[in-house]
Amino acid sequence: MMSNSLKVMAVDDDVINLEILNKNLKDAGFECISFEDGDVAWGYMNSNPEEIDIVLLDKMMPRMNGMEVLKRMKSHKVLRNVPVIIQTGDIGVQETKQGLAAGAYYYLEKPFDPSVMVSLVHAAARDHVHHDDVRTSMKQEKAVAHLLLEGQFKYKTIEDAKRLAGVLSYYSSNPDETSVALSEILINAVEHGNLGINYEEKNTLLSKNKLEEEVQLRYDLPAYKDRRVTVNYHRTPERITITIDDEGEGFEWDQFMDFDPLRLTDLNGRGIATAKLMGLNISYENNGTRAICSYAAKAEESDDMPAN
Repeated sequence: MMSNSLKVMAVDDDVINLEILNKNLKDAGFECISFEDGDVAWGYMNSNPEEIDIVLLDKMMPRMNGMEVLKRMKSHKVLRNVPVIIQTGDIGVQETKQGLAAGAYYYLEKPFDPSVMVSLVHAAARDHVHHDDVRTSMKQEKAVAHLLLEGQFKYKTIEDAKRLAGVLSYYSSNPDETSVALSEILINAVEHGNLGINYEEKNTLLSKNKLEEEVQLRYDLPAYKDRRVTVNYHRTPERITITIDDEGEGFEWDQFMDFDPLRLTDLNGRGIATAKLMGLNISYENNGTRAICSYAAKAEESDDMPAN
């Protein structure tokens, strides 16, 4: 991950806090732009939507608070895809779930440890790149997706998972959100399933910005190198159903179907619950090695035909 290619916007009416954010982000290699006022910050990002990759928002600010800025971002065709980290001293479960449902990426509890903040931004950057890759794949694979009614796929890598998410979500009634949601489940099948990276290990690797390095290492280890994820796809005019089978040992999936208050400030563990918020219907079988996902299909239209 090249952090110096990503621009982070920090918004906080506490000047000292803003200086701490700026210094630590710049020390970590991020380009940083900062504002003390939510209204001014919104004006800047609304005028320059392509410039911002990640946003750190203070929840409580005068004039325009962080939740209002988030709401406006999620109504913007470009800014809606920018990951947002909410800073707050109020980590209540209901309030946090509402923020995550509104589109916040993570919560950062105040007062915060600068190293935790930087790790959260790295995690957001990783997902930002993943999700951009998935959306790009969805556009590139349009012709293939148009032909697909039923099929089986096998894949090994996270890059393949992202490409496949783009193909399989093309005929969703909400393809942008479905592609991101589905990529979470397909990537989990590689990281947690076939490569055996458990929750605690992933959290540690993310905190050290070492997850990609570990994933690449495990691809070639004898215990994992021949493992593949198998995906079966079935589309009807009304609904799409996907079955995802990995070759791992399984996991306690029921712990991750909703947002756990004990994990609200962890670096991982939100993928399944977030995918559900995005409209993906998810269930698990075989001790968690099989995920069954379904979502509404969009109505077929003649202008969906790929151009010659």
